[in-house]
This record gives sequence, C-alpha cells and structure tokens, in this order.
Amino acid sequence: MEEQVFPSPAVAELLTNGYVEARIHTDHRELGEQNRTLQKDMVGFVSAPYYLIVDPATGKKLAEHKLEGVSDGWDQIRDKFAAFLRR
Repeated sequence: MEEQVFPSPAVAELLTNGYVEARIHTDHRELGEQNRTLQKDMVGFVSAPYYLIVDPATGKKLAEHKLEGVSDGWDQIRDKFAAFLRR
C-alpha cells in the first residue's frame, strides 16, 4: 500500500487534503503487544493492514477498511481505497 496505493495521485490528493495519518504497528518490537491490544479495543480484532477513520474531536469511528482482494491487482485496490477515503 505504501508503495503502490498511497503515492498514486487519486489517493495522495485525498490523504494530503483531508486526513492526518497515524499508524499502529502491531508487529513493533517493543510496542507490538500494546498496539495489538489498542487495535483490538478500537476495531474488535487484530488484522493488518486495516484502515480506520476517526473524528479527531470526538474519537468516534467514521469508517473502516480492511485490505482485501490483493489478487485483484493494485489498480482495483487503489480505486477501492480512494472510494473509502471519499466516503
């Protein structure tokens, strides 16, 4: 995603103009267990990659997106992710 989807113009413009990125690395050497617990509390399970849009003022979940369909190819993944961001 970081190499194929985020830099594409259709996605990069949406990310740059409407979002602040924050990441939870569930495989982090020191913080992995704590981050897995945080993700489980936020979305109910641990899965990577998983994308969540949260209202910064209220902490309310606005939208969720799990990366699926990797065999569909990067163009379809990009289009699905851009549609998720536009919602």
